[in-house]
Amino acid sequence: MQKLFSIILGIIVLSINPLALAEGEKFEPTSKEQLDKFYSTPERSVTVTIHEGRELHSIENGFLGMDVSYFNVTDEIWKKYNILEKLKTAGIGSLRYPGGMETEFFHWEHPGVNGYEDLWDPNEKHGTSPGRGRFQATWVPPDKWSTNKNFMDFDEFMQACQALKAEPIVGLNLTSGVKHKRHKEGLDEALRWLRYCKEKNYKVTYWYLDTEPWNAGSSYTFKDMEYADEVCAYGAALKAEFPDIKLIANPTSSTSYNYWDWLEKFVAKTHGFVDFIDVHWYWASGKGSFDYWLKNTPLQTGDKWKKEEWNRTYAEDIRLIKETCARAGEPNMGLVALEWNIGPSNGSEIFSQQLIAVIQSEILMEYLRDDVRLTCLWPLIWQSSRDVWSEQDSFPSIITQELPFAPTLTLDMFRMFSAVRGKTVIASESSNKDLPVVAASDEAGHRILLIINKNSLRRKVTISLDEKAGKVSAEMIGLKHQVCQPQEVSVENEKGLTFYAEPFSFTAIRIE
Repeated sequence: MQKLFSIILGIIVLSINPLALAEGEKFEPTSKEQLDKFYSTPERSVTVTIHEGRELHSIENGFLGMDVSYFNVTDEIWKKYNILEKLKTAGIGSLRYPGGMETEFFHWEHPGVNGYEDLWDPNEKHGTSPGRGRFQATWVPPDKWSTNKNFMDFDEFMQACQALKAEPIVGLNLTSGVKHKRHKEGLDEALRWLRYCKEKNYKVTYWYLDTEPWNAGSSYTFKDMEYADEVCAYGAALKAEFPDIKLIANPTSSTSYNYWDWLEKFVAKTHGFVDFIDVHWYWASGKGSFDYWLKNTPLQTGDKWKKEEWNRTYAEDIRLIKETCARAGEPNMGLVALEWNIGPSNGSEIFSQQLIAVIQSEILMEYLRDDVRLTCLWPLIWQSSRDVWSEQDSFPSIITQELPFAPTLTLDMFRMFSAVRGKTVIASESSNKDLPVVAASDEAGHRILLIINKNSLRRKVTISLDEKAGKVSAEMIGLKHQVCQPQEVSVENEKGLTFYAEPFSFTAIRIE
């Protein structure tokens, strides 16, 4: 009876815990033949094929980026907690400044002002951050704004980019000019910034034209084509004097691009001025959970705000956006994601560091496969006042959001991923959809294979290459390990590799 009870209990555990099968297995083969037979079943054997001769698209050196909030990453935090060294270790290729929605308040010549306060607001509103109060954790009273040196100014930001050899992505404030009816002053402020870069010999190619102007929570919400009008005005003036810059517009949320006629109208109206459309994707906002992630294969862009019929795969949504741009006369329009992450929800807030890193790696693989040119994880550090926002959203980063800002497994995942920078995506395919793969190579023959095992079973992965494999090394992040692990990969012949993918794991294989 006791044995029967144990069997029944085991079945119950397996039905509610997808990890239990993998963790409970006690297979001890006595020969290679037994091992091969065990891993020859369809559920345990996966074939991956890499086509080195089929190049798909190049990868920007700045593909792997990070959002830097100028008022959150204070000088004190930057220096005391070695933030620059952590960014270097992560292999960051671009930094975005001055941050997210703080861009709509930011005046670059006055970097001592609080993040969600506009210097152009009437003096009686200073220190209140309308709609937010003392929003940020590091708050400075208005009479200290002019002398406050603790926030990251533009020169400090550029020094960080230079130290990292990272691409700067810089935001221009369009909102203040519209909100205060000071359009010319806003444009002049932007031109002074670009001229300052030229004077200081700062190479800044990418400029984003404000952020989330459509957001109802913004200090000013743009209506219909109002944002397009401003984009055209700024685009004409900036490109007339600086023709080599690339301008990024954020006309739509990750939900509202589904109004395809409107997006087509925006792209057509801003023709010749905008080089990239920016979409902010926060995966599964309000509905993320382990079970949802497992069922979400391949990954979809749905969240609690989207209609069910709009819940498509990343690949499908990216294709539809690009097709819309082509219909509007911009067939070469680029796509970027200057804010992305796992969206906050009750389920995702209890994710382990391991699961966070694996899910984030799958999102990055979607961007890489479908040619999203630049990505910036939101945020590096983002802390709001508990008095204003008592239940703060969770946005996992490469470091913890609390002292001592310690490295997370996401930092390791970024480091593993960073080998793709500057390479070219090559065709690859997997025999199982729950083992997605992306591959990249360079002219010297160095290759990087990124593979996720989205399954509770340990599986044998057989990889077929077109070109010979030289030196091979690999690392893995899995749910059963607290730290990044070395991954053993066998070279079966000159053009074949095998390894055993751990349950729910992300593996990066480098081939010299």
